[in-house]
Amino acid sequence: MKSGFHSRRKTYFRLLLILLLLAIGVFVFFQGSMFFTKQKITDQQLILDQQNQELAGYQTLTGYIKLSALRELETTTDTMPWAERINKVIEMLNELKNLTSNQNETIILSDFKVSLDSVSLRGKVSSLLLLYYTNPERNILSLLDRFEQLDFIQDIKIKTYDKSEDNAFGFVLDAKVINDGNTK
Repeated sequence: MKSGFHSRRKTYFRLLLILLLLAIGVFVFFQGSMFFTKQKITDQQLILDQQNQELAGYQTLTGYIKLSALRELETTTDTMPWAERINKVIEMLNELKNLTSNQNETIILSDFKVSLDSVSLRGKVSSLLLLYYTNPERNILSLLDRFEQLDFIQDIKIKTYDKSEDNAFGFVLDAKVINDGNTK
């Protein structure tokens, strides 16, 4: 009986020894795997740090700053139709130029100030009728009506009048720009 007992003990011992060696092998494998994984992480971290330094160098360049500002502007504004709007204003001014060169009445416009939300200008007219009087039958259109025809302007106001020595009337015209200069 003792020999059977010893042989079972020997078998259990061998089985435990095999399990212990297997557990040690698995432990060594995972420790090695962890070591190589940490090494890869360290290498990737070094590469990332180097790329961040390069990026910081690029971000300090003026061209990059302008490019970033342009990209930001493109994302916040769909279109800015000022080229079309300026052409409409120039067309209107050319009509006024042709109109005043053929008559004794005078319209002088100056000091244009244009921003994304307002337009203002100084002007001088020989008669207040040029500012306000419109007669479709005689093809007469007042200066205010000409500005109102511009589709991007609203709330047109004339703040002040000053009568000059040559009996002309100086004025300041202010108007709001619709949609803050952009369209959606």
